Amino acid sequence: MKQIFARHIPKLIGFVFLFAGGYKLLMPGQATMALESLNVPYGLANAIVIGLTLLELYLGLLLILQIDLKYALVFSTGLMFAFTGYLWYLSTLAHPPSCGCLGLTGIFKSRKQEALFGLFRNCLLLWALKLSYDFHFPRNPATSGCDPSLALTVKDDATGPRC
Repeated sequence: MKQIFARHIPKLIGFVFLFAGGYKLLMPGQATMALESLNVPYGLANAIVIGLTLLELYLGLLLILQIDLKYALVFSTGLMFAFTGYLWYLSTLAHPPSCGCLGLTGIFKSRKQEALFGLFRNCLLLWALKLSYDFHFPRNPATSGCDPSLALTVKDDATGPRC
């Protein structure tokens, strides 16, 4: 069961990135206003939201299509760490703005609860990314979830056989 889950994590997280990027593409105002409320100038906030939207869409496609999976998993993990840091900062504020993520406003009674839920969700996604990375690129194939005799003989940066 763990192997099946680990094998499909990139596609699942890819769809999360595509949904989040698509949401920001159609309605960028919430994410822009979240940055503006933290005293980021409008032009810079707009540029950040556009850049993040493009990055989410790009990583989402890479993960779904499993193109250069190692690169996609590493950069997705980095992006999730950045989002988690932002949500952590928002959760420390007395009256935080909406995070502008995944259209979850209105579900919670307060924006602080929204930020805390986002932290929990991102920690789960980070754990899933780590699980998937370890499955697809094991350090020691003998102890990984794949059978090295059935693995492809392609080497990825001398990390060993790929499942």
